Amino acid sequence: MPQTDASFINVKDLVKKLTVEELCQTAEEYYAARKNREQLLCKPFGLIDETPNLVGAFARIMKSLQLVSGMTVLDFGAGTCWASRWLTQLGLRVIALKVSPTALKIGRELYARQPVFGDKPAPKFLLYDGRKIHLPDASVARVMCLDTLHHVPNPGEVLAELSRILKEGGIAGFSEPGPNHSKTNQSQYEMRQFKVLENDIDVREIWFSAKRAGFARMELDVFYTEPFHLSLTEFEDFLNRGSSGELFLRLTRIFMLDRRVFYLYKQGKSAAPDSRVRTGLRADLKVTLASNKVRQGTPLVAQVTVTNTSREVWQPKSVGLGGVLLGCHLLDPNGKVLAYEYFTHPLTSGEGRPILPGETLQFRVRMPSPARGHYLLEFDLVSWLVTWFAMNGSPTVRIPVEVA
Repeated sequence: MPQTDASFINVKDLVKKLTVEELCQTAEEYYAARKNREQLLCKPFGLIDETPNLVGAFARIMKSLQLVSGMTVLDFGAGTCWASRWLTQLGLRVIALKVSPTALKIGRELYARQPVFGDKPAPKFLLYDGRKIHLPDASVARVMCLDTLHHVPNPGEVLAELSRILKEGGIAGFSEPGPNHSKTNQSQYEMRQFKVLENDIDVREIWFSAKRAGFARMELDVFYTEPFHLSLTEFEDFLNRGSSGELFLRLTRIFMLDRRVFYLYKQGKSAAPDSRVRTGLRADLKVTLASNKVRQGTPLVAQVTVTNTSREVWQPKSVGLGGVLLGCHLLDPNGKVLAYEYFTHPLTSGEGRPILPGETLQFRVRMPSPARGHYLLEFDLVSWLVTWFAMNGSPTVRIPVEVA
């Protein structure tokens, strides 16, 4: 901690002096002054010592936000958009929000120099004036905020805007420093050198503002990210609820003095879980072939009955990633895979429709026959580009066939 002297900056006094508009301009000047942008473009892998914390914070927030491919996510205070790019790679519709035009320009450069793989929704880059988020009401499913809220002088106004744009049941996740952040040497240096705001995070004050903004509840994350190594004996003692566990708990409490990861939940029900998430996808599948022996070039005809025995809604093929299809692996008589994705077929015709838990479908499919020989056809359900149901323990159907 720095000594209290003439150079010490009291962050409460700084908040009173600096306007939102002045801090927005300061942020722009900070990014515009960075002539060498390689380190910014490398983030979160620009500095070895900061990488674990940045990646860890992203992972924690991402997991708790219960993200699903296709969701619209606001990256609040996106910086140079490294987290936005990762979210885009995961198939999310990302809005990168930042007060600095130069930062957003660097973000566009990042996407251009490191394009995402596959057909993913294009990101949107949105300039922020520090007060009004220019998005419609209830237009965003999730908000991710990585170390940004402590830079804003008007958290109540910001939380009101986030609540406004969030859909019912939406979640905003924040990773921020602790209640003594402004007093650290680094914070004092950055406030003096760059005239940025390094505010303390008081979660009680935030929750007071969040309730006024319309959020229904707040939850805080408890964790410890530093390495915690034990000997084999100590590890077994830890698993058996011995004294090693008490040490871990004590270190966790100390660690949490300087870190706040919290979530604000909007009132209402979020969308039901669906097949774009792997967990829990199962089916009852029955397949009967019209004939187990066909001539080469003659289609194999199968009668299929499938029941959604999972709790998740199955999305149709038309959604792309996460759409549920009937699938078939082509195996040799000993079970060796010859063609893993030999055949797929939508569960319903046309654009399709969602299949609800407990719903049963019956349909007929015609699939090409392979070359002459003896084979096994293994039928399964597949959530496209997510998982085959057998990976969750769902039973498959194997049928021997002969192509003459």
